[in-house]
Amino acid sequence: MGNQRIVFLGDSITDGHTYPMLVGQALAEAGRPVPVLINAGLGGDTAEGMLGRLDRDVLSQRPTLVSLSVGINDVLRGVTAQEYEARIGAIARRMQAAGVPMLIMTTTVLGPAHAAADEQLDAFNAALGRLAERHGYRVAQVNRLMREARRAGGHLLEADEVHINSAGYRVIARALLDALGAADVPVPETLTVSVMPGLVRQWRIRATPDGAPPLDAAAVVALTPDDSWKAYTLPETEPLDHWWQDQERRRGFAMSLERHLGRAPAYHGVAYVESPSARQVVLTPGAGLRTLWLNGVRLYKDDGTRGWHPGREVVTAHLKAGRNVLVIETGPQFFLSLTP
Repeated sequence: MGNQRIVFLGDSITDGHTYPMLVGQALAEAGRPVPVLINAGLGGDTAEGMLGRLDRDVLSQRPTLVSLSVGINDVLRGVTAQEYEARIGAIARRMQAAGVPMLIMTTTVLGPAHAAADEQLDAFNAALGRLAERHGYRVAQVNRLMREARRAGGHLLEADEVHINSAGYRVIARALLDALGAADVPVPETLTVSVMPGLVRQWRIRATPDGAPPLDAAAVVALTPDDSWKAYTLPETEPLDHWWQDQERRRGFAMSLERHLGRAPAYHGVAYVESPSARQVVLTPGAGLRTLWLNGVRLYKDDGTRGWHPGREVVTAHLKAGRNVLVIETGPQFFLSLTP
């Protein structure tokens, strides 16, 4: 398993990255080889949307296996079981044409506020079962295990009765490990989270005033942080109340700009990178980072179609010898790392 590259294709339940981390930690703690685990989640996505981004977000990652988690947004938007099955079938045909096998994750569950949609998921999961049987795909029985845990009194959902809480993610990880041939590997009781490699830690940040235009090249060159800009060090040290937000804080995301600088339409950040020589690096944005500039040149602009997780895009850049200036424009949360 260690030489595999597994791409997790999904919606926000995948985009938040909790279950890929749980699977990786479980395998590592059991002394098993850990595949390269690649997130291709996008909040709010559907089967139709995933079909449209297979080349860009999945096949470009050179997967040896694709894990597919899809259905909740479809059912909540009134997609019929027949439409859903046709779209999943189209994804499978595209993967077959590329010679990439899939692992099918049955859907998660919905709470009482979405009872009719939760019942409709039976038809969705039956369609997934037919597809898996037809193509010989492995199945991660997420829905069955979540229903069993719920009947046993488990609380698996957030207050919106759609998204998954930490206990629910452990059930998802259990289903995936079973499907990956690691049924004897226990799911960690606690997810171990560490700061992501290459985190850009030291920033000067300001809130932008209402009506301020987005940054352009002239504005970036003219930026000069003064005493009105807040010194901001990552990772943030103050724990957050919500478990998932705190997970991301501990990974190095800036999660609390609104709390520390006030609510604003955008935030500007400046960081300085000293380099002993000219060299190539990789910059990895995440969360609400909108634009990224290096030494006055724009390297990145988020188009809103790639998700929250770092790794949604990577940007190759060249540092000059000496001081380099990074400038970002962002929403109230962002992530940025710089690695060789």
